[in-house]
Amino acid sequence: MNSYLFFLGQNSLLSQAELTSLIPEAKLTTPHQSIIKLDSPTSLDLPSLGCRLGGTVKIAVLKQTSSAKQLQDDLVKLLLDQQAKNFSLNLLDSTNQESYELSNEVKQRLVDNQLRTRFIAPTSTGISPVIITKQKAVELTIDSDFNIYQTTWVHSFKSWINRDRRKPFVTPKSGMLPPKLARIMVNLAVGDKDPGGLTLLDPFCGTGTILMEAALQGIKVIGSDLSADKVAGTKTNLDWLDENQACAPLKPATVFQANATNLKDQLVDQIDLIVTEPTLGPASPSQDKLSDIAHGLQKLYLGALKHWALFLKPQARVVIALPIFHGQNRSYTTADFIDARENLGYNTLRNDLIFTRPGAQIERQIVVLEKQ
Repeated sequence: MNSYLFFLGQNSLLSQAELTSLIPEAKLTTPHQSIIKLDSPTSLDLPSLGCRLGGTVKIAVLKQTSSAKQLQDDLVKLLLDQQAKNFSLNLLDSTNQESYELSNEVKQRLVDNQLRTRFIAPTSTGISPVIITKQKAVELTIDSDFNIYQTTWVHSFKSWINRDRRKPFVTPKSGMLPPKLARIMVNLAVGDKDPGGLTLLDPFCGTGTILMEAALQGIKVIGSDLSADKVAGTKTNLDWLDENQACAPLKPATVFQANATNLKDQLVDQIDLIVTEPTLGPASPSQDKLSDIAHGLQKLYLGALKHWALFLKPQARVVIALPIFHGQNRSYTTADFIDARENLGYNTLRNDLIFTRPGAQIERQIVVLEKQ
């Protein structure tokens, strides 16, 4: 059995759902807040897997199992073998003082062995990918059973920042879907299939965030939007992505202007997946209008799902972000209509995934559907 630690992003439930979708055969446990232990019968290709993930920032692999008596000796040997000039020891379920004392003792023994080194104090989930990358730090995590894990993969924080903040076309007033959330949604749709053989449609493509994250995985992407400006902007962003972010040329994308409830005749390819964030309504809705806004959006979403069922393959997945509005006295969940209509043509796989930001009036409920 191969054992790994996945250090999750800000929304641990979404991150865990992504892992379960991509590696359904793996056994997942939670040894610590925001950390998932994954046991797999086969060895994982961490560089390949890590680059697909949107909800994981670091991955550590089990190096060896120690004991209370042997722990310090084993840590010193591991760090000496790698000539670690910077290191960090993260003791799960231990106090900061215990970690500090062990780190000091290990450092002194390394110095005694002629290795000039320094230790970096961790937080509860270790040190950041930025520190690991820039300071070439060796990070070791020790769990309560004295298993020693070493961080071997960290996410490409520069690439994520570039796609979030530096793409040429943005529409701040319409609510930007974060690239990491878009990547998670794509992975919830793809599951354990080979992404290179799939075609994905985003019928509310906006600035193309979902299409960009899907295209980077080798998926053939098709996008549409009612706005001609957003269609043009999405094409600009995909061209920018191909020139600045992609390791290999992206597959040709198709983007066109269309109403999401009436685009079947413009589709040439068969669609394996739909991943989308539709119109969420006003950015700052007035309290007295929330009920009407939610009802109007539900009619739009219902019409879209009925139309999509006409051309989706059987068992095709739809991953859709739907708004939850919070009023002074009650909340309005726009996804309620899905379970209320048994003849809609979809099975609900998940509807318990919520994405929110501090102070936001609108939450996103991520719903995963499967075409019957």
